[in-house]
Amino acid sequence: MKFLLSTGAGICIGFIGVVLHNFAPPFGLILALLESAVGIWILGRYWQSKLVRIPALIGWLAIILRAGTHGVSYELLVMGNNNGNIFLIGGFVLSMLMVFAKI
Repeated sequence: MKFLLSTGAGICIGFIGVVLHNFAPPFGLILALLESAVGIWILGRYWQSKLVRIPALIGWLAIILRAGTHGVSYELLVMGNNNGNIFLIGGFVLSMLMVFAKI
């Protein structure tokens, strides 16, 4: 059950990051990166397990990758500009660091 809730929380964390990363550059990007990393870290602390961070990262990654691809009417939520690229790469790297963090 906690893995399912962790995946749902990762989806919510990813959605908030997608909405926030283009808001008031560069502050929105910084907040989105921090929110992604700290959100996944807090899930591990809440459930007192490092294993629940992995489904959260998978849920986060699913939303981010879906937002970065073209939809039916060619809408794009994470664009290929500086903010979008930094959010995709930086968010993934920071989230991976938080998954394997010993804290």
